[in-house]
Amino acid sequence: MAAILVAPVVMLLVNSFNVAPAGQAYRFGAGNWQQAFADASAIGALWNSFALAVTRTAISLPIALALTWLIARTDMPGRGAIEILAWLSIFVPVLPLAFGWVLLLDPKFGLLNTLISNISGNKTSLFDIYGFWGITWVHLASTSIAYKVVLLAPAFRRINAATEQAARVCGATTRQTIFRITLPLLAPAVLLVTVISLVLSFESFEVELLLGQPVHLYVYSTRIYDLVNNQPSNVGEATAMAVIFLVWLVALTWIYRRAIGGRSYTTVTGREYATRPTRLGGWRWPALAACGLLFCISLAAPLTLLVIGSLMRLYGFFTVANAYTFAHWQELFADPAFLSGVRNSLMMAGLASLASMLLYSMLAYALTRYRSSALRVVDGLVWAPWAVPGVLLSLSLLWLFLATPLRTVLYGSVVGLAVAFAVRAAPLSTQLFKTSLLQIGPEVEEAARTCGAAWLRMYWRIVLPLLAPAAVTVGLITFLSAIYDISTPVLLYNANSRPLSILMLEYSFAGARERSAAIGVLLTFGVLLILLCARKLGYALARERL
Repeated sequence: MAAILVAPVVMLLVNSFNVAPAGQAYRFGAGNWQQAFADASAIGALWNSFALAVTRTAISLPIALALTWLIARTDMPGRGAIEILAWLSIFVPVLPLAFGWVLLLDPKFGLLNTLISNISGNKTSLFDIYGFWGITWVHLASTSIAYKVVLLAPAFRRINAATEQAARVCGATTRQTIFRITLPLLAPAVLLVTVISLVLSFESFEVELLLGQPVHLYVYSTRIYDLVNNQPSNVGEATAMAVIFLVWLVALTWIYRRAIGGRSYTTVTGREYATRPTRLGGWRWPALAACGLLFCISLAAPLTLLVIGSLMRLYGFFTVANAYTFAHWQELFADPAFLSGVRNSLMMAGLASLASMLLYSMLAYALTRYRSSALRVVDGLVWAPWAVPGVLLSLSLLWLFLATPLRTVLYGSVVGLAVAFAVRAAPLSTQLFKTSLLQIGPEVEEAARTCGAAWLRMYWRIVLPLLAPAAVTVGLITFLSAIYDISTPVLLYNANSRPLSILMLEYSFAGARERSAAIGVLLTFGVLLILLCARKLGYALARERL
């Protein structure tokens, strides 16, 4: 686990004090740190990232809690379809969706602004997609709310309905039951999702680059990207900024562990387990309508523009003659790089998801069931891969790959990319498995051991089936993240191992946004198919074992 969790961070810590130019012998000093703290733009970028992270989390968490409760704990009709839409919102590539929002809300040519101006006669644009609130809106509409719903749903489903019924027998209203019983039992999951939201907000990159740069709003990730790509490159200051982020992460981890320490959150035991939904009565259909409206605005609108953009002769020009064509789709399918990208992405994502499910379920079991000083250290270090932004994680893994005897196997190969995504998945995968294991009482395992089952048999026949929903979540998140993530593989691929996400990025920056949008459309329909199959399989396994 040290190689997976610590090595990338150690590379950054060491190089944050290396003041020698790239490619020369190490020379240590504090120059990189002095530059980082003296750089006003770097301090401003850190503050912008903090403000965006807190704002997004404060807005999205209450909405996500309400939406998850409707999906997992009530009899709202169509709740399965709403959950699928939440999954789809996470894994639709953010970069093409941002292009769709630009077509809708650009202050100069956005369709919505143009429509409002034509109706009102006011030439001043009502909406502006660029800047702080534009970035916040795109993230809320794409992943911030939906991501929390997906992560919270397994925990909501594992709450024994008997506890809620006991509260109602004692005279509690539905509102009192939610705030006095349901939410306190969900404290580990809610706090975990809050920490994850704050961390992921800091490393968000594509949307901030597209919507922040035109108005000179820079954040942590885009500032690091600029430092790495400047001529000459200033990797030293960039690594110093990464270590500053490590301090932020350690503080969040300490707060999370202090908040849940010393309490019991067990909801699945050897006793009768019930999951009867809360009846909404006359509010069933209004609740469904509200959920449907949310996803129509956040998902249907940009997806519609995504499809339209893939068919446009010139991206963003609606009034040119013969504005729509299938030529870009034909060019995409005729490009050998596309078929190679599909093959590489599937192999890479499959290997990464399988490794994550097996490795991190075992690690989470050790962290929750055993006590030792070494495991306490590992429990803190499991967050280490998130201390490294995607671009710098790619750089640190590149250094590691080149320093090992396996460099010919790892560097520039699909296997190396799979290793990178498996490393990237460590914090979220481990914490999701830990949250599920905290809800499984130890007497379930003790009963199997009493009946003579060896540990491995008990783990395979008892623990893993109970972890099926969490395992499906971990596998899907790892698989689909590997499909669309851009920053992690950006320095680790070559022409033979280029994944589909990198090809989409290359099309975008080469001025072929139409083909980039076409890849986004294909990924969206592929993701929907995978989610439908995996969801059916995961819940079937859970019902069979429970």
